[in-house]
Amino acid sequence: MLPFCQNRVTIAKMRGITVKLPEATLRQLRQEARATGRSVAALIRERVEALPRRGSRSVYDITSDLAGSVAGNREPATNKRRRFARS
Repeated sequence: MLPFCQNRVTIAKMRGITVKLPEATLRQLRQEARATGRSVAALIRERVEALPRRGSRSVYDITSDLAGSVAGNREPATNKRRRFARS
């Protein structure tokens, strides 16, 4: 199905959902909507679309360049206190 076009603005077909938010969050969204002249729904859509997608970089991918950059003891972490000793 082709998107609806009105006044040269393309509107993609969207489905609605209900989102329950804390009052403080909704108040902040309403204030931002008034200040920017946008709807609360548009602000929420923008934030949802900005979330990282599945398959995006992992924590390892993001921090792998840091491996080996910290000096310290090369032995694995151990707890040598007697009460944790295996029997």
